[in-house]
Amino acid sequence: MLPTLVRRFGKAAGDAAGKKVTPLTFATNTFRTRKVWPPDFKELSPQQQLRFEKKYKRRIVLATRAPFWNKCVRIAQLVTMTAAMVWLLFYSEFEWWGQKYKASDEIRKHARTLFGALNPDTRFDRRDDVLEAAIGKKLERPEPK
Repeated sequence: MLPTLVRRFGKAAGDAAGKKVTPLTFATNTFRTRKVWPPDFKELSPQQQLRFEKKYKRRIVLATRAPFWNKCVRIAQLVTMTAAMVWLLFYSEFEWWGQKYKASDEIRKHARTLFGALNPDTRFDRRDDVLEAAIGKKLERPEPK
């Protein structure tokens, strides 16, 4: 067995050094096809035509099913991970490192008020920057006493 391996390795090294490998194209292909593709349907009998149609319809269905399946798997992964993150951030009830403070409580409070935009305490306060943008000029307000 060892002499065979030595002979094969020696032959492969000698051939690779002296010969350039041409890329495989239609013109340089040494393996010719047995059948002409696409077949001329005028020369085929109706039974052969039906067989070809069935075979290649099935192959097309199988070939186009894979991208749809991959897309469905990606969407399922995205939905699963998003649901897991929402649950972790908003509904988890475990304590963080043994402390009473929970990050989910703070995030829930901010999300309920849309990060302060709908806060019940400051909902009816008028912000100067919003009024200035609506009117188009700077407002002068008296300072509170």
